[in-house]
Amino acid sequence: MVTNNKTHTTNGIQRLHEKIDAMARFLDLDKYIKGDKNSLKQIRSYYRINMWAYRRYHSHDGFMHFRISDDGQSFTDKDTYRQPDSISEHIRDGHRVLEFGFGQGSNIFYLARRHPKATFYGIDLSPMRKKDIPANVHLYRADYCQLPQFDDNSIDVMYAIETIVHNSDKERIYREVERVLKPGGCMIVYDYALGAPFESYDEHIQKAIALLSKGGASAIIESGDELKRHYTNCGLVVESQTDYTTNIRPDLKALERKAANILERPWKARLMFKLLPDQFVTNIILGYLGYDFSNTDVLSYQEWVLRKPVKQEGARQQ
Repeated sequence: MVTNNKTHTTNGIQRLHEKIDAMARFLDLDKYIKGDKNSLKQIRSYYRINMWAYRRYHSHDGFMHFRISDDGQSFTDKDTYRQPDSISEHIRDGHRVLEFGFGQGSNIFYLARRHPKATFYGIDLSPMRKKDIPANVHLYRADYCQLPQFDDNSIDVMYAIETIVHNSDKERIYREVERVLKPGGCMIVYDYALGAPFESYDEHIQKAIALLSKGGASAIIESGDELKRHYTNCGLVVESQTDYTTNIRPDLKALERKAANILERPWKARLMFKLLPDQFVTNIILGYLGYDFSNTDVLSYQEWVLRKPVKQEGARQQ
């Protein structure tokens, strides 16, 4: 098993090197890497431009995250619900629940209908839907780096699915999480993590990571150890961490096949990319690289359950 894992890693690294070299022959890859790519304006633009692709290739119902497959070989529609179903296990009647980056509202509406006696709040940069909003859902168009709408110790459960990766100052976010969560409350995060700091990888892999990160209007993805330091620096405890990289490979493979149909035909890529917005182009590149990353120890897809500790004084008073 160890040998197979090492072989997968070696093959994945080699494939990433080959793909970077091949794309560099007909694309200016630095164009998609240089400069600030994750300002609030650029994040809004990324999702507006790529909304069609998300609905076409991820979910017709507006779910925008990767499907978590049971066997890591194929996926079904039910796999779309693995993240919200896991979050649902933490929600009780009377809870106040907050989602960061609600997107098209699919997760928050699904959970709100499953828990009609809980109250849900969502924050997102994009325009909000105006209809079919459950009565127990309240939506805000805002930046979740600041939460003036919420008092200290006022939220029972918070969650963020593939969204905090956009932000460069994660401790700013988690300080607000710690402030707003009730003692004993939890924050569930689904996001990406490097196996080691960005600077430790060779030039080709750094370029691939940068294309993946900035191509998705994100900050450069950080390592798992760096992310854990952000959590603990802000007073949160890591209750559990689960690696779902293997489980999202069927989704990644499907995206790679579609992207390869363009990027492995340079004449076709040159023609299409002259007509398409850069943020659509980078989403195609992102899809082209993701599966090979999943076959290495460079990048993983993780679930973290974070807990705000209950202070001893508070515990005695209860």
